[in-house]
Amino acid sequence: MKIVVIGPGALGCLLASSLAAGTDHAIWLLDHDPKRALLLSRQGIFLERGGTETKKSIPVTHDASTIGIADFVFLCVKSHHTESALVSMSQLLSRESLLLAFQNGINHLDILQQKMSSPWVAGVTSMGATLVDQGRVRFGGTGITSLGFLSPANDQEAAKLAHAAELLNSAGFETVITNDILSKIWNKFLINIGINALTAIHNCPNGRLLETPSIKNQLRAAVKEALHVAKAKGITISENPVSLTETVCRATSQNISSMLQDIRNQRQTEIEAINGALIREARLLGLETPVNEELADEVRNLQMKYLN
Repeated sequence: MKIVVIGPGALGCLLASSLAAGTDHAIWLLDHDPKRALLLSRQGIFLERGGTETKKSIPVTHDASTIGIADFVFLCVKSHHTESALVSMSQLLSRESLLLAFQNGINHLDILQQKMSSPWVAGVTSMGATLVDQGRVRFGGTGITSLGFLSPANDQEAAKLAHAAELLNSAGFETVITNDILSKIWNKFLINIGINALTAIHNCPNGRLLETPSIKNQLRAAVKEALHVAKAKGITISENPVSLTETVCRATSQNISSMLQDIRNQRQTEIEAINGALIREARLLGLETPVNEELADEVRNLQMKYLN
């Protein structure tokens, strides 16, 4: 089989290297940047786990036409790159292929629902990873990976999804199939609401958010606003999201969030896919989210200093 991972970020590199180690199938990595693609193809992908670093030589290209039709495609690009990735994906997908979208926030769901003609599923994972350099990823902890269709699937599509779950399990991702993937996505979305913007604003690792009462109160208020929106949309939130977000902060106390990494590297953040997306959902429901509006504006101001 042919498996393609789109996006050489932390999750993309973790997936590609893990699939290469855990299966005998052809694994490709697709990168929009030709120079980086050449570098990664030459040097390989390095995975650091438990103090040991392993290298996997994986073909990397910026040209999807050199890969051809794939059986499985893992979409791991930033949310704001979803539409541009659709151009590449058109050369990789057929009706027999399956796209698995692993992205932060919720914006990508509407884009894929509107524009995808091939079967696709949404994915969410608690597996941790940090990109320490180009093609070098540090494993950050185990967790459950959930996969599911947003709309009813036929028998062939369901069988394809089951096969994808088997592949991920063989690669070390503890994977389950769910009939309520939207709930899983929103449960993680609420955690991102509480952590990402605040770490970017205060330039600190996750655990530091709990050390200052005023910041901790902001975290709680932001998550409560998001919970209010989720309930209004009829989305099931399985646990107390405030307590869960604080637990994640403690468990990942030294982690640098993806949004803070973007700020430090002067890249566009995913603020519009996270806090910004929540604000838009709230407005459609006639709800107010003043804490998230303040956080979103602060991150936008940080971005403006180097993007303009």
